Amino acid sequence: MGAVTPIADHITDAIAAGLVVIDAHGIVRVWNRWMEEHSAVAAPAAIGRALSDIFEPGLERRVLMAIREAVDFGLASLLSHALHPSPFPLHAYRNAGDRLKQSVTISPIAGEGAARWCLIQINDVTSLVKREQLLRQQTRQLTEKLKTLTQAQEQLRRNEMRFRELARQAPVGIFETDLFGRIVFANERWQHMVGHLWDHHRVDAWYDVVAIEDRESVVQNWKRASESGARYQTEFRCTNRNSMRKFWVSVDAMPVRNDDGQTVGYIATAIDIHDAKETSLRNAQQATFDALTGLYNRTPFNERLGKAIESAAGRHQFALMFIDLDRFKAVNDAHGHEAGDLVLKAIARRLRRLLRVDDTVARFGGDEFVVLLADFRDERDLARVAAKIDRAIAQPINIGTCHVELGCSVGCSIYPRDGADAASLMRRADGNMYEAKHVRREPGDDIAARNLDPSSA
Repeated sequence: MGAVTPIADHITDAIAAGLVVIDAHGIVRVWNRWMEEHSAVAAPAAIGRALSDIFEPGLERRVLMAIREAVDFGLASLLSHALHPSPFPLHAYRNAGDRLKQSVTISPIAGEGAARWCLIQINDVTSLVKREQLLRQQTRQLTEKLKTLTQAQEQLRRNEMRFRELARQAPVGIFETDLFGRIVFANERWQHMVGHLWDHHRVDAWYDVVAIEDRESVVQNWKRASESGARYQTEFRCTNRNSMRKFWVSVDAMPVRNDDGQTVGYIATAIDIHDAKETSLRNAQQATFDALTGLYNRTPFNERLGKAIESAAGRHQFALMFIDLDRFKAVNDAHGHEAGDLVLKAIARRLRRLLRVDDTVARFGGDEFVVLLADFRDERDLARVAAKIDRAIAQPINIGTCHVELGCSVGCSIYPRDGADAASLMRRADGNMYEAKHVRREPGDDIAARNLDPSSA
């Protein structure tokens, strides 16, 4: 092609890079097929012309300077894609949009006679730049989580080796897995957290350190995420293999994808959240359960009552029972509040044993309890339940120094007969309970019958 032999033409056209030869007068003497394909300029139109004329006005001035230095002084130049991404206006295809990212070498060569010519070699590094951009994006996501490593963002963008060195120094656990969950890298923080040294000669799954009570759900959720290539976030209890300490960990794993977009593994961060998690669980326990008896408190009971009304929707009936202890104040006055606490705990245990799994019992405060009977046939069922509750509470209770005996007053309401909303049912049951307590004080009356009759209010 141009001033070369036919064999040389084939060789230059077979090379997967741009080759241009400039003579001492700045005229193009060689223009290979790669240049034709990526510049939209055919060889006959290029050879014999100045390079600046071919690319006018898109050629950078630094290219012309490098060519003159090669021809005049025999100096070679490298235009790195990192500093000069696209020195030539070349594209992936003719008339394509974005320019190719290029690495350009400009070298002096011997021309005709004693003249010095210039060889320009252009390599397409677009895919390399894209991979570097992907690595920088993943690095930014990681450094945002690690916060304390923001000084190293630029280093993390460069390559995997720098990332791993920074990961080794990270204040949180970091590990990398393949698609099957096998560890291929683990930083020192993660190894210290789990009390287990990572050995690349041994195949270990990252979830081997998950506590046995959480392992099944963790593994199942991990497999679902890895099969779909989704982000994986979870909290679980972890066991340190050295100290056998069990602690809560938060793991956030992002998929690693190849050039085809396929997930090939995960990079995960792990944070010890034990103290915060335990505090959260205690707060949730206190918000849901009565601290003394372990029964539900008002809030979750009211939620269950609301769901029962929504589920029944006027088609099914259920019952609400208010229970108020008799003579409880006398126990407190005579034996102290610690004895009263023992009595309330004993009553709570008896109610739990007495009622069915589907029933709900809660302490509403003081010596008041409330029961939600999920299902019953008729009012005779309620009478039997009320009689059982009365007999159970009437049994002597050991408070350490002696036994005490209490009674109870029970008031009932039935959905939907006595109300279609929670407030109405509560008022009716509460009113029936106070009516029963008033009647109970009259000697010789049948307790169970008076407590149960909702129409007595």
